[in-house]
Amino acid sequence: MATKKTTPSKGRRRTPPNPNPEYEFLGPPGAVAMLIALPLVTYGLYFNCRPGFGCIPAYWNSKDGYWPSVGTDPSTYPTDLWNFFVSTWDTDAFYTYSAFMLFLFICYFVIPGQVVEGTVVGGVGGSPLTKDRSNYKLKYKVNALRTLLLIAVLIIATLFIKGVEPFLFLHDHFLGLITASLVWTFGVSIFVYVWSFIPDSNGQEKILACGGNTGNKIYDFVLGRELNPRFSPSPDSTFDIKYFIELRPGLIGWILLNFGMACKQYHDLGRITNSMIFVQTFETFYVVDSLWNESAVLTTMDITTDGFGFMLANGLLTWLPMNYSLQARYLAAFPVDMSLTHSLIVVAVQCIGYYIFRGANGQKDNFRRYGASAPQNKGLKYMETATGSKLLISGWWGTARHINYFGDWLMALAWSLPCGLLSPIPYFYPIYFAVLLFHRERRDEEKCRKKYGKDWEKYCEKVKWRIIPYVY
Repeated sequence: MATKKTTPSKGRRRTPPNPNPEYEFLGPPGAVAMLIALPLVTYGLYFNCRPGFGCIPAYWNSKDGYWPSVGTDPSTYPTDLWNFFVSTWDTDAFYTYSAFMLFLFICYFVIPGQVVEGTVVGGVGGSPLTKDRSNYKLKYKVNALRTLLLIAVLIIATLFIKGVEPFLFLHDHFLGLITASLVWTFGVSIFVYVWSFIPDSNGQEKILACGGNTGNKIYDFVLGRELNPRFSPSPDSTFDIKYFIELRPGLIGWILLNFGMACKQYHDLGRITNSMIFVQTFETFYVVDSLWNESAVLTTMDITTDGFGFMLANGLLTWLPMNYSLQARYLAAFPVDMSLTHSLIVVAVQCIGYYIFRGANGQKDNFRRYGASAPQNKGLKYMETATGSKLLISGWWGTARHINYFGDWLMALAWSLPCGLLSPIPYFYPIYFAVLLFHRERRDEEKCRKKYGKDWEKYCEKVKWRIIPYVY
């Protein structure tokens, strides 16, 4: 029996903004700061991670004629920044980045993959599929790892035919690739913001993120207004813009850029240093592991809670691939040959971090997905809250409330240690990541405290440590 298509009623009002918004990230001023600062940090890391700039930060050194010269007159700032942005434009880099995005888009639909359900959707606004949001689950296609494997085959074929020369483009046009990624970041962010106001083909309003519907246009644009932007409201639709960008462009792009840096080192030295091999191996393993466990991302805050706006788009299209490849880019400019002791320390930190990270995340995902009675969750203790939710109080999650963050950070540190201690530049990622994780932990704690009330206080009494057992 065909489903009758609903028609939007005349005079229908959109979901009103939250009358009492709880701003994060310093509210609208913080949102404006992110629009300006996040791209500039990425550019700054590029200009500092080059021969002659690898040890001493020189963010405001304009000798190259690229980095914007900031004067004393604030009225010239917009023009200075725009002129700087235009000076970094690289048409070849833009075409290359766009072709990469198009390739990933085609692969999503062409390459077979399992279709899985996500967790129950939260948010505000109408539901395009059902009036009862308590049973509203979206479907997703899992094929990111197969996409990466296809890219690996193409890379190997290219190496055999043309050698490393084609991949030097990634090193030589890195600045232009940053700018290209930012064009895509702003383009996607503008599209999903406008798209969030347009009813779907069934005449239903979009489901909005609780934190991105404040009524402040800049803040909502940055934090993300719509929770799960999709082109089709069909129950069988699997293409979700946020989910597509969550894993593919950033993680796969990161590995491709890393590989380009290794090719640059091989081209210059005629060999690959052990430090570069460690960085390539650890970071590639992290990406492969993430794509192997692709469905686990469906239970994360990025998918279930946060809207999709500039903050996530920039983080996934620009920040992740351009900044996370910093260690490989540093080693391409400043090769390091590690001693045996140095190597053993790096391996130990990486292995401990991964053991904690994957063990904790796997345990959490299994518990959420299959329930307390599933065989894989046998023996795990939990406390039930008044809301009906179950909180783990044994296993990994009995040692610290966010033990997975600790493992994730240890791996970040292991990726920087091969670069040695001559410069702080390669350690930007673990330093930034520590700040990010502490902030995310505070956000999680605040949300849980409001959701569970006194039950959360009881839970905190049972699981005393936040991230690092017996430390914090």
